[in-house]
Amino acid sequence: MLFLTPAFLSGVTLGICVAVNDTISVIDAFTLIAMVNICRTALIQLPVAISAFSQARIAFARIDLYLSSDEYGQVQLENGAANVSVTSAAAVGSISVRDAHFEWPLPSNTPGVVVVTPALDGDEISTHTLREASEIRYEMDYNSLPSSPSTLSMRASISGVGADTRDREQQSFRLEGVNLEIDPGSLVMIIGTVGAGKSSLLNALLGEMTLKRGSLDLRGDVSYVSQETWIRNLDVRDNILFGEPFDAERYETVLEASELAMDLHALPYGDRTEIGERGINLSGGQKARVAIARAMYRSNYDILLLDDPLSAVDPHVAHGIFDKCIMGLAESKTRVLVLNSHYDLLNRADKVLVIRDGVIAGDGTFKEVVAMFPELDMHDATGRSIETTQHCDDDAMLDKREPEKISASAIRAKLEEDGDDNRQLIQEEDRIKGTVTGDVYKTYFDESGMNGLVVIFLIVVFYTVSQAVRVVVDWWPSHWAKNMPRRDVDPTYSGEDFALWYVALIVLATVLTLGRALYLTETCVRTSKNLHNELFRRVLSAPVNRYFDVTPIGRVLNRFSNDLDQVDSVLPKDYQIVAQHASMALGSFVVSAFASYWIAVAYIPIITVFIVTAQYFKKTSCEVKRLEGVTRTPVYNLFSETLSGLQTIRAFKMRDTFERLNKKVVDENASMYITYWSAGRWLAARLDMLSVVIIVIVTAYLVSTNGELSAMTAGLSLTYSLMLTAVVQWVTRSADQVDSAMTSVERLLHFRNIPHEEDAPDCTPINSAVWPSQGAIKFDSLCLKYRPELPLVLRGVSMDIRGGEKVGICGRTGAGKSSLMIALFRICEFDSGSVVIDGLDISKLKLHDLRRSLAIIPQDPILFSGPLRENLDPFGEYTDAEIWTVLQQVHMADSLAKWGAGLDFEVSECGDNLSVGQRQLVCIGRALLKNSKIVVLDEATANVDTATDALIQATIRQTFADKTVLIIAHR
Repeated sequence: MLFLTPAFLSGVTLGICVAVNDTISVIDAFTLIAMVNICRTALIQLPVAISAFSQARIAFARIDLYLSSDEYGQVQLENGAANVSVTSAAAVGSISVRDAHFEWPLPSNTPGVVVVTPALDGDEISTHTLREASEIRYEMDYNSLPSSPSTLSMRASISGVGADTRDREQQSFRLEGVNLEIDPGSLVMIIGTVGAGKSSLLNALLGEMTLKRGSLDLRGDVSYVSQETWIRNLDVRDNILFGEPFDAERYETVLEASELAMDLHALPYGDRTEIGERGINLSGGQKARVAIARAMYRSNYDILLLDDPLSAVDPHVAHGIFDKCIMGLAESKTRVLVLNSHYDLLNRADKVLVIRDGVIAGDGTFKEVVAMFPELDMHDATGRSIETTQHCDDDAMLDKREPEKISASAIRAKLEEDGDDNRQLIQEEDRIKGTVTGDVYKTYFDESGMNGLVVIFLIVVFYTVSQAVRVVVDWWPSHWAKNMPRRDVDPTYSGEDFALWYVALIVLATVLTLGRALYLTETCVRTSKNLHNELFRRVLSAPVNRYFDVTPIGRVLNRFSNDLDQVDSVLPKDYQIVAQHASMALGSFVVSAFASYWIAVAYIPIITVFIVTAQYFKKTSCEVKRLEGVTRTPVYNLFSETLSGLQTIRAFKMRDTFERLNKKVVDENASMYITYWSAGRWLAARLDMLSVVIIVIVTAYLVSTNGELSAMTAGLSLTYSLMLTAVVQWVTRSADQVDSAMTSVERLLHFRNIPHEEDAPDCTPINSAVWPSQGAIKFDSLCLKYRPELPLVLRGVSMDIRGGEKVGICGRTGAGKSSLMIALFRICEFDSGSVVIDGLDISKLKLHDLRRSLAIIPQDPILFSGPLRENLDPFGEYTDAEIWTVLQQVHMADSLAKWGAGLDFEVSECGDNLSVGQRQLVCIGRALLKNSKIVVLDEATANVDTATDALIQATIRQTFADKTVLIIAHR
């Protein structure tokens, strides 16, 4: 409609003028048209400026909210809590907590926003809706400490407007009445049920929880190992060093103590092997040992906090790490170790803490705690018995078959031969060079559902016709003014007819303008939607090993955030501007040429200079825009990596280092952004000079004609010449912006080339509801590698598993246990060999059918944001009663009932408002609900306590009695 603003203003003004003065001259008519057209730019920019101002206000308000929020401190204090007690008598390495109450910080009160409080370590949950019209209050109940696995007792009450206005205290998970004295150099072990608050206690010591009252005295520097292993996208050595200087002797000692030396010799580049994002090149146990080595390597630490890292490794390795690291390298340090397994180690602790529902229920030596909780003695005896057996078995197994090793000299030779680029797992982002080709434009419009060339042709026709009508609208007032002298001499003259025709032309121009705008907008929206859907399908079907393992998440986020935003928001607007102003430029040129061909002749070289200047500029702007997009990916990568490792970064006092890294990548991206806009200013200055030349030439020519041209023709020519100068600048700049935005389309279209999983052409049809019926599995000489350039991880594996058998798969961490599961689900295609289920070769089956027929409880529990019901039953195939039955089987029903929301409990992103153990229980429930004939458990209970593990194992034995079960376990 902004395009028609001059026409509307001209029509209204002309109507008022004629009504008042009963006449108008040609000069007045063209003066009116010229002035209105000159105001066009300001009229167009006004709503744009208002919109930009509103968006800026919102952005600044959000930034202000963030910057005004509480700053993280080493210990957060509220409500008069005592400052950290630092007395001269306290020794370095001591920890003293007195009558302390800790609470996870609640999010800021934002009206109308539903928020979930993440527990960071995931121990406990607190969900509330902050609305002006209602309240949700959570009440903590510590009167009973249930023996079954559960989290804190929590009741939610909702009251509407006008309800009781008593205290509306909103609470998240708390640690109540913590009293703890830890002497320097002592070893303290923390145990408890799933979600009891073990990880929260460690986070309280780290200062991650708010100290509501009481005091905390933690003397000395901390080294920390988180429960969910945090690995950076660097090589093994840099992950271990973590900013510390390299000391070869200390480094080798740490590798031996953390049981990593043997594994590193098996890697193609040793400790210079790039781990990849989230440590995808390593097994779960190897990642845990890298984190332990990082904590051990840190110099001058006094306190070592370990959040259940031993659950990720088998007993043989766990005891080796305990002896060499915790009781060896860190013997003189204060050590606090959370245990969910390996309870046979409890008798070696100086002090044992038992946590239940946020309260320390037991505190003392192992014998004192056993007297309070006799069941621990049974766990200790069982653990010692199992460990003795597994220790011998592991030694025998390791004697029979050591992992394939690569000598140190071979590693050095391979490093020199391959260089840094060839050994780099995450390759540099591809960047197309040169201007955007016409094929990209055609492909973009092809995504609208029609042939791209046809779409472009229709757009040109619509805009040309509407501009022609628009020219007639501008010409009509002068034609009307020219015929006004007939009013007194020609009885056929009718001012009403001229007015009606003028109104009709304006209406026609309005319809055509709205029609062309709607068509182009609909085309762009449909194109954007189809492009997004196609790329999303491509990403979902991309193989894990050949794409996600070598592609940083920041690169994918960059495509689906900024690049898609360019396609969604920028391109439709810029295409409208280019098409509109290009048609206006064409109209201006035609009108000026109609007035005099000499004007047209003068326009040709000047417009040619415009085009040459724009093409010269385009080469630079496209490249800089591509660089701006490429340099944005590291910003996303570092931000994602930093968020996932905040606790470790703070514990190691690496905030300054990561701030510098963030400034570096942001500055690199900002420099490209500023360069792009500076280049735009360079273009604008030159276009302004060319515009002045056009106006001077046209004005000089009109003056030189000495009245040979009619006033109407001269006025129309000058009006459109003035318009042409602004329009050509708009076209040139907008065309450049379109070209720059199309680089985002280039990057999105590049996703079409990513590898994707494909079914064999001769797939065997199956009914996943009845297949497999027996659950018999045969591995025949199976060889598997994750990528063609990598060594085999499975070498000639052959075994027969009868239907209904329960098979335990054991081996040292990194031996290839999880790789068997990857082969079974065809996450990676086989290098050779076969896997047959119930007589059918799974390589001949459709991937969808195969994976729907099997159930897996993965090593890393995966949950999605949304209701718990959808996490358990994503396809809506089961009743609520069936879901509750499964929750009872995994011993989560009581906890869920206490949370108040039932199956509608909102799981936050990645399940961050549940503990790791609770997430594993949900995944087990999902597998139970699926009722598949073949079930795979990949260390499914690694992060739950021994008591809960025993209950889950009993449930599995009972529920999966007639199923084929493959179990990978460290217990």
